[in-house]
Amino acid sequence: MKKNLVLASLLFICGISFITILPNGSIFFGIGCGFIGGAIVNFYKYIYMLNPKNKLQYEEHLKNEQNNLKDERKIMLREKSGRITYIIMFVVLTILNIVFTFIGVDKWIIITLWVVIAFKYICGVAVFYYLSKKM
Repeated sequence: MKKNLVLASLLFICGISFITILPNGSIFFGIGCGFIGGAIVNFYKYIYMLNPKNKLQYEEHLKNEQNNLKDERKIMLREKSGRITYIIMFVVLTILNIVFTFIGVDKWIIITLWVVIAFKYICGVAVFYYLSKKM
């Protein structure tokens, strides 16, 4: 529960710093407002869970969360969904790059997409070999 308070405080500080340091018209102003909004939600959750009448609900939530993290079926589903998402995004990026090539988008955008595709593939192979040696 203290972790939520620390996270909310860090989000709030980052949000305030983005808003005050950088100009109001920039994208950083929006990022700062987003951080502050996330901090407010985390503060609310922290205060809500501190209420004595919500203590049983919070303990049940923590118990369910721990069970979900250790459930072997859900671990397998998370890993499988990550693999499927990796494959789908690889195909989408490749198709998008081919379409951008044919419609005449700037070369630096096309090169950037190819670099992202190569990075994604190399990371996938590197993580696979790392995990295979680890296990």
